[in-house]
Amino acid sequence: MEKFNRSNLQSPATYFKEQGLKLTGGGKWKTALCPFHDDHNPSLRVRLDTGGFKCMACGVRGGDVLAFHMQRYDLGFIAAAKQLGAWRVT
Repeated sequence: MEKFNRSNLQSPATYFKEQGLKLTGGGKWKTALCPFHDDHNPSLRVRLDTGGFKCMACGVRGGDVLAFHMQRYDLGFIAAAKQLGAWRVT
């Protein structure tokens, strides 16, 4: 049986750092260069508590690191969950 386990996902802070995002700013929302377009002025906003993200320039958005991974690498849900270690065969 295959099973998705959200608790196996990395924390947003760890995930975004491993993705090479240099996060700046205070408060709940951090800012970084957007990897979804040729960004020269940081326009990607991310939340380190939920993993939610939104680019103020290109409009890409999602609610967690799984959604980010799916969009960045053009993967489906199961493939992305497997890459992130959140899909297990039991």
